[in-house]
Amino acid sequence: MRFFSQGLPSGKKVISRQGKGEIFRDGDTDTGVMIHEIFQADSIELIFDNQRIENHKLFYNEPAGNSLFDFSAYQRKGDTWTYTIDAKNYNNATPCDGICYE
Repeated sequence: MRFFSQGLPSGKKVISRQGKGEIFRDGDTDTGVMIHEIFQADSIELIFDNQRIENHKLFYNEPAGNSLFDFSAYQRKGDTWTYTIDAKNYNNATPCDGICYE
């Protein structure tokens, strides 16, 4: 996961997680990402196995219906908002021409 603002890397360094269904929750520091950090970026790249990439863009609400920037893509339980990275993200990701990120 890479964060960008105005086309330049921003915020946290690259965040790496293993496995399907990795969850990012507001207030849960074990996950490495807090919702307020997501909304400080204007685009985010999700990179899968360094072979596929999914771009999330703030001002274009991309990918439609499943964007990290769209609150309707989060589930709410009490005071916690959760976004789950799953097969939908992976299937939406575009294969890279070679290695996605070094």
